[in-house]
Amino acid sequence: MNDRVAEREARSLTITGSSSVMGGSYDRVKIVGEGEIVGDTTCNKLTCIGTLAADGTIAGEKMSIVGTCDIKGGLQGGSLKTSGTVSVSGITRLRELGISGTIEAKDHIYAEQIRLRGMLQTLGDCEAEEFSGRGIFEIGGLLSADKLNIHLYRDCKANEIGGGVIRIRRASLLNPLSLFFKPSSSARLLVSVMEGDHIYLENTIADIVRGNKVEIGPGCEIGLVEYKEFYEQKKGAVVKDKRKV
Repeated sequence: MNDRVAEREARSLTITGSSSVMGGSYDRVKIVGEGEIVGDTTCNKLTCIGTLAADGTIAGEKMSIVGTCDIKGGLQGGSLKTSGTVSVSGITRLRELGISGTIEAKDHIYAEQIRLRGMLQTLGDCEAEEFSGRGIFEIGGLLSADKLNIHLYRDCKANEIGGGVIRIRRASLLNPLSLFFKPSSSARLLVSVMEGDHIYLENTIADIVRGNKVEIGPGCEIGLVEYKEFYEQKKGAVVKDKRKV
């Protein structure tokens, strides 16, 4: 291979071209081209413009990925912003997660704040204090957040959803994310069970919805609604059964 690996100014690592290096502790890690990191890696800042394959855990305080990143271990640290494709086999635990591209996780995702403007897929749970979504997601387990605000661009799916304030709305057809990612008027959220304090739903198909205050909006098909304080069913919604508990 015709490689150039420049390293070690304040324990920084730069890969240009194509190269394989050992993991370790660095101030900055930058990949421009194709890089492979063998072993666990910690850093203050990680930038990937190209392709990164890591067979261990990546821990970074500030991370940015434009391109493709395949992490065989876990992903943890401060913030990650990606406009590419990131695959993670282990647990993801971050303070902030900004997704303008795609995240594919085989395990749980935990973050204080998740901002979805692309696609998120995980076989496990996805938990956040605040989840803001304008895109597509598929959650194999539980999607939970204190504040959950979702605009449906395409069909989304979660096994269960739980939270404090839950708002599910149709995306505006006048505000696409990009020229290539336009919202669909037929987009639906599919979920088995949803539980929250204050719930407002549109275009949602659910077996059971439980909450203190529940509003079922247009485009919904709900099997059972259980509420404590307030219930409203708007025009265009179908609810098979409801009960105050």
